[in-house]
Amino acid sequence: MIRTLHCIVALFGLVLPLRAGQAEFAQQLQRKMPRLLARYNVPGAEIAYIHNGEVAWSRAYGTLNVQTNEPLRPGLLFNFGSCGKVLTAWGIMRLVEQGKIDLDGPANRYLKRYRIQSSQFDAKAVTIRRLLSHTAGLTVHGFGDYGEGERLPSLVDMLNGGNQSDGRVYINWQPGTQFHYSGGGFVILQMIIEDVTGESFADFIQREVTNPLGMTSLHWVWTPELIRKAAIPYDNDNRPVGYRQLASQAVGSEVGTVSDFARFIAAAVEGPQREPVGRGVLRPETVQQMLQAQPNTNGTQGLGYGLLSVLGEPMAAHGGFNPGWSAVFYLDLLHREGLVFASSSSNASPLEGAIEVLWLQTVVSPLLVGRALMWVSAFLGIALALSMLWIGFQVGSGQRTKASFKLRRLFVVLPWAVLALMWGCVFYSSLLIPFSSAGAWPAQVHIVMAMLLVWVGFSLFVTLLPRTNLRVRRARSGAR
Repeated sequence: MIRTLHCIVALFGLVLPLRAGQAEFAQQLQRKMPRLLARYNVPGAEIAYIHNGEVAWSRAYGTLNVQTNEPLRPGLLFNFGSCGKVLTAWGIMRLVEQGKIDLDGPANRYLKRYRIQSSQFDAKAVTIRRLLSHTAGLTVHGFGDYGEGERLPSLVDMLNGGNQSDGRVYINWQPGTQFHYSGGGFVILQMIIEDVTGESFADFIQREVTNPLGMTSLHWVWTPELIRKAAIPYDNDNRPVGYRQLASQAVGSEVGTVSDFARFIAAAVEGPQREPVGRGVLRPETVQQMLQAQPNTNGTQGLGYGLLSVLGEPMAAHGGFNPGWSAVFYLDLLHREGLVFASSSSNASPLEGAIEVLWLQTVVSPLLVGRALMWVSAFLGIALALSMLWIGFQVGSGQRTKASFKLRRLFVVLPWAVLALMWGCVFYSSLLIPFSSAGAWPAQVHIVMAMLLVWVGFSLFVTLLPRTNLRVRRARSGAR
């Protein structure tokens, strides 16, 4: 009896974290963001939340202008940096679905302005798949951007080392054998899209990907009109850095609203009304392929998407950074929950980490605990059924018998009975207890609570059927 009650108390403690979720996450952000922004010296940030495969809300925190203290408001344009490589991947996979390129074909087959060459490695081994998964063996992690009005190098110039001091893009490792993040590979992917389609990268992506998804705010080149609609980017010392431009659009020059970008991220999972994965832009099986770990990436890279595992649950993620901008997204692929974070500050990387931890604590962990509780309730149910059968057998065989009334036994049983009654009232009877919390708990908690209450009642019942003394049982058997 005591051991059973100890187990019940332990399980009760387990379900406490489940009083959380996206509403709790939003409340925690509202309370904590001012302090977090101040701690990490970040003027402002916006977060869009994905729930059940759709954008549930988008909220801005902090200031837009550090000089005037004008508050940041939702709906402004941000740059998402390398998060946009996932957009590039969707564009490439559109061409794969259309049969215009082969995912495992050599990149050189589709290039008209440039040739990948190497005297040490086989250039044919640089395939589309390996470019998307950063396993093509190419150099140059990322590229510097340019100030307003500065001349931008061509894509060919970038690959040949003409983008500031970033160096030439070349094969430095055996293609297909190891992961090395390469922005240079995505410059080549932009070239492939343009050379195969005969149109600009932006025109193709807008027509084939962003417009069908309703992402009307997405653009890739700053214009005076876009600047007027954008957040103000600041450097590490909170000085405006201006609206700088990358020479390649595929590596991370996209700008748009946070809610629009979150709409794109949500398209990788099923929607609330069973809208298909891919939302008709890509086939579900294509997106599923993009979210599978690619060879020799240690399970951390899909096709464009970065991959994570939290307590065994699969997630997609990617971060992005350009001077004055910082962004990241996370998407729980199983529960279809996620977020997009964007900031107009070069200081925001530590803030991103704090937001990730808060999200994991208030949303993801409770979801995982909820799944565990379903297994707990199944175990409790099976154990209860077996225990009832065993007690029934013992009663039938005379091993247990009805106890005679003793005041001492009543004092042992009564407190636990009262506790069980109060417990049931707190969870399920808002009429009896004004502060009943039944509505604040998810369904998994109610199932476990019901099982535990039944266990308490059963345990109390068993105390009224004590085991008979072996000598008594033998005497009864002899009498027969």
